[in-house]
Amino acid sequence: MVAGIVRSLMAYAVPLLACFALAGCSGKDGTAQGRVIAVSIEPQRCLLERIAGGRYDVVTVLPPGTDPETFEPAMSVRMRLADADAYMMAGHLPFEATFGRSLKGDNPRLLTMDTSEGIDIITGTHVHSDGHGHSHDADPHTWTSARNAKIMAGNMLRGLCRLDPEGADVYKKNYSSLVLWIDSLDSAISQRLEHVKGCSFVVWHPSLSYFARDYGLNQISVGSEGKEATARALQRSVDRAVADSVRVFFFQREFDSRQADAVNRHIGARMVAIDPLGYDWEGQMNLIADELACP
Repeated sequence: MVAGIVRSLMAYAVPLLACFALAGCSGKDGTAQGRVIAVSIEPQRCLLERIAGGRYDVVTVLPPGTDPETFEPAMSVRMRLADADAYMMAGHLPFEATFGRSLKGDNPRLLTMDTSEGIDIITGTHVHSDGHGHSHDADPHTWTSARNAKIMAGNMLRGLCRLDPEGADVYKKNYSSLVLWIDSLDSAISQRLEHVKGCSFVVWHPSLSYFARDYGLNQISVGSEGKEATARALQRSVDRAVADSVRVFFFQREFDSRQADAVNRHIGARMVAIDPLGYDWEGQMNLIADELACP
């Protein structure tokens, strides 16, 4: 009987706790008070939360484990963000432009902004459609570069100050601390990778183009845009990887582990699972650097 009472109480308590969790902070010290900013991906949330300092709730549009190349936000996502103050896009993910316009149509006061503005965009690694018959070849993985992340953070700072001038001093102080953190990470990675500059690594999906550019490395992609590569293109990539004596093969476990494992039988590299879309942005940057620096 006691167990039954406990179960009944839990049945009411869990939904009630969930309601409190979704409500956000409501303190009198400048905390969120239900104010929401949407971002496209978790690495953006990692950066923005450090700058916002609790004055906004940050909501990520792309669910964990979802391929951004094929993702289409559900109506429930639009409804959840109906009263959001801003949508800060990563910049070049296929779903963003259409979704941003849709949110703006529902909420004309919504601030929409591209946090990749000012980044030197790499082209030729991706080709995707914006949903309106237009193809784009911009590499969207801008956040896999510490130097790009600093630019993105600067854009986020400007957006926050525009939305909430009263909190500008807080945002600027937090941004300064964030920049010191990013610069320190960038410097440490540069030192760790100095001895492998000019070397090559393999990645299934071409998600580390900006990382490779920052540190003088060569990315060899064996897959693209969530599709299987042609036999000829795949053979060229494998031949190049073997010729370059590649030691590391990065892959995303939820998307391409089976295919990557089959290809690596011909390459013989050390396979390393990464999560470039995860919240632990610093952890992923360090993981990639450590694996490349390892003999």
